[in-house]
Amino acid sequence: MRCLFRPSRRHLIVFLVIFCVTCLYIASNHESYYSYRSVEESDEVQSLKELLVPNKKDAALSLGMIRKEFGKVDRERNGKLSHNEEIPNKNRSFILAGLSIRNRVKFGDPDTNELCERDFCYINGRTIKRELLRETPEDTFTFVPNPKDMLSEFRNPCWKQRDLLGNMKLFCLPYFYIIGFTKCGTTDLFALLKQHPHVSSRAGKESHYFDRLRRGRTPKMNREPTMDPVSMMFFSNAGKFRINLLSTFKNTDGRPLFHGITMDATPSHVWDNEFWEVFHPGYREPPVTNADLIHTLTPNARIIVALRDPIKRIQSAYQFFCAFHVYKCDYPVTKEKFHKLVVEAINMFDECLLKNTVRGCTYSTKYHQLQTHLYASLYNVYLRDWLKVFPREQVSVIKFEERIKDEANHIQMLCDFLEIPRFPDEELEELLESHNVRNQLKDTKRIEYILPETMSILTEFFKPHLKDLVELLGDEKWGWGYL
Repeated sequence: MRCLFRPSRRHLIVFLVIFCVTCLYIASNHESYYSYRSVEESDEVQSLKELLVPNKKDAALSLGMIRKEFGKVDRERNGKLSHNEEIPNKNRSFILAGLSIRNRVKFGDPDTNELCERDFCYINGRTIKRELLRETPEDTFTFVPNPKDMLSEFRNPCWKQRDLLGNMKLFCLPYFYIIGFTKCGTTDLFALLKQHPHVSSRAGKESHYFDRLRRGRTPKMNREPTMDPVSMMFFSNAGKFRINLLSTFKNTDGRPLFHGITMDATPSHVWDNEFWEVFHPGYREPPVTNADLIHTLTPNARIIVALRDPIKRIQSAYQFFCAFHVYKCDYPVTKEKFHKLVVEAINMFDECLLKNTVRGCTYSTKYHQLQTHLYASLYNVYLRDWLKVFPREQVSVIKFEERIKDEANHIQMLCDFLEIPRFPDEELEELLESHNVRNQLKDTKRIEYILPETMSILTEFFKPHLKDLVELLGDEKWGWGYL
């Protein structure tokens, strides 16, 4: 039987138009389990959105872009860029747009600051360790207001401030941090959490602000300070900490509440305080760390830290950093080369202990052997510093081996920790099925196993540190069966 109706091209076009319009209508009126979008935006919401991107030039500003553009000029002038210098024509429009947000400033100087006394400085209602000013940009504590003065409309620490041209803008700092450890699955955690509708999809990965850029270092590892530090004004204006926050709001008691949050996932924040000796000559241990600065700025921040079997972590770090030529390695990697490096690293640490403390040697830049990353597996030393300033309930410590066995449950528990709605079970299952594990090496670049003698000396080296970690966290599981 022949078909009596043959659709023409015009019929198909009309059908597609109707279908698209219907889909858009349904989407615009659909309210999912986590959505609080209002039908009409209040004047207050509109005014806040205008602060986000006041003009097209400012919309182009991002941490990566400015770092790239200013980096060219910094290299030419050996890190001594003056904001009043003439800029080449090809960069003129970009740099002029950025002049409203100063990129680099000088370091703070507690010796000349009248707000500083013997041990502390008192700025914007904060009590700040005097030594913290020496290794931070001079605008850090003058530009960021007291936590009690942050905007109540945001869960993130956000505030309104004028830029260098007098324009009012919105500035924000992260709501939570994934601070480490390196090679403990932090990239996976970041990739999964940013899929949550309450977490900004522009969340920052490896900004390296608190460990490197604010100290005048480059984003690369083991580079000493060679330039002025990146300003706090610039860091807090980076789009990654504000984009998407203004699209997630609900009305609460007649006022908007922006429930979206952002994160900074830099797994070296927990351990990388390298070249602290430049700022604090004469000290045997660092008087302040990244933990002190982040807590002073955002005392209510949530901290996520992942730990892994320390021996497997250094093996993974050795393979990864050599494969990607982060450090100079005798490539290809072998179990014999790894054993030799482990012996050298332990000997260096023992040599340091002859004239310094365990904490001093753990942080000592001089005694850091880069290839094995041995020092970054001394979890107890670093976590003690973070738990001295942050309450235990604000720090979520995750065991890598447990997480990979039950990914879904751990992600849901992190949602509870961050006080955001859990993923619907079906949606999370689909997300995990489609998720690709990040930063995995090919089998050809792995060491099949490590030598028994390597395992033996590493076990003996880590035993006292793991005992201290078990005492610190109150659970035998943090001994990984080595005790």
